[in-house]
Amino acid sequence: MENYDEFLNRINSFEKTKIDFGRTYFTGNRSIAHKVDRDNTFKNFYGDTVVFDLDKATKAVISLLVDSLYEATPQCFCERLVPDTFHMTLHDLSNSDVLQNISDEMFYNELKIIKAKNQIEKLGNHRIRMKSNAIFNMVNTSLVLGLYPIDGNNYIKLMELYSIINDIKPLNYPLTPHITLAYYNVNGFDLSSASILISEVEKHNNNIDFEINLGDLYYQKFTNMNNYINIVRLNR
Repeated sequence: MENYDEFLNRINSFEKTKIDFGRTYFTGNRSIAHKVDRDNTFKNFYGDTVVFDLDKATKAVISLLVDSLYEATPQCFCERLVPDTFHMTLHDLSNSDVLQNISDEMFYNELKIIKAKNQIEKLGNHRIRMKSNAIFNMVNTSLVLGLYPIDGNNYIKLMELYSIINDIKPLNYPLTPHITLAYYNVNGFDLSSASILISEVEKHNNNIDFEINLGDLYYQKFTNMNNYINIVRLNR
């Protein structure tokens, strides 16, 4: 596991306040088409995940930010995310556009999550203090708000939780805490639109303080990017 300084060095290597969409027409990652239809509405896309739900005040702040992005460049994005779905992912588990491909895996994930609940509850119902880092382009699929724990102690708290879930399904990539703001237009967008979006993002790249609460940690299942269902609350 990375130590706190290694974690900061890694995320700061790609979470930049200046976004670059290239010098030609921006075509997003092909994986967007798994989640978004040609008319830019969300398709059926299934899976499970472990996330921190956000409090109402934080969701309101994020919603205002997303309002500004869509008002400036609606042509850059697909269907808007419903504010109630805003969350910080702790750990990805399974996903597929074909439910049958992952139904068995999700069944066993849920059983393992229920067993892990005791470990998580032993950590106590405390809060983890976070700060926003930058709004950045997440692998050409979405615009996200990067987050980081404010110090080493808060980082350790976060990674203790991550390690418990990672024992259920190890990932081949490290944790990059973030809140997804919007998925890109599945058909991409032109240089003029990219320029306006870059300017709009720069207006909002200010540090924001966040708190995530262990009492708001959930195992969720989803059927598309706007429909997440709480299955297990992982702490009292």
